[in-house]
Amino acid sequence: MEAKKEEFIVTEKWLKERKACKDGLQAFKQHFPNGGEALEVLKRCGELNYMDFGEWLVDHLPPIYPPLVLSTFVGNLFYPGDVHIKGDISTQGLIYIKGSLKVDRKLTVNKYGIVYSYKNCVNADEIDISEYARISSNTKANSISMSNCAFIIRDTVANSISLRDSAEIIKNVIAKVINFKGGFITGDVDADEIINDGGLIRGDVNTFTIENINGGGVKGKITYKRSDEHK
Repeated sequence: MEAKKEEFIVTEKWLKERKACKDGLQAFKQHFPNGGEALEVLKRCGELNYMDFGEWLVDHLPPIYPPLVLSTFVGNLFYPGDVHIKGDISTQGLIYIKGSLKVDRKLTVNKYGIVYSYKNCVNADEIDISEYARISSNTKANSISMSNCAFIIRDTVANSISLRDSAEIIKNVIAKVINFKGGFITGDVDADEIINDGGLIRGDVNTFTIENINGGGVKGKITYKRSDEHK
């Protein structure tokens, strides 16, 4: 981890005072018998898949760290502040941060991977999420592709969204174009164009055009925007 303008030393005493779990304490004593700087401890949590302890530590660390800025990243990431990725980031594990996550290029989450932002904000140019992975934060992107039972479980905003193979957005959606090949949106939808091939929207829809084919449907109310709204 590169953001080290501030330091906080984690000790066994500090962990016990905050009632850290037994497994977390044992792992900490094994790898940091004399204590360790918090970011180094979080880095080791990511490397060794200490997911529960990594989450707990992010939750309990003081808010002293500056934004973490990286070119790219692959794997598990724990950080007690904002994170800015200038290139691509991908995970099949866990990204758990106390701030917001900004990705200038592509965010890829698959194989049960999880992305969680404490500030409830994930912003990327492109998002590809698949294979039971999920994003547990409000999400904004230029394009979002979802497949194989992937989930976004907060409000979502994008220019284009593609849902396939039982992928699901569980809250409200704002987009220019949404393409379903199966898949679900649980909340309300505001989109210019919707092609609903075998998908289901459980909330209300506000759109210029919607095409429901091959069993695609809307459970809520459909209203149509006026052409002068483009002006």
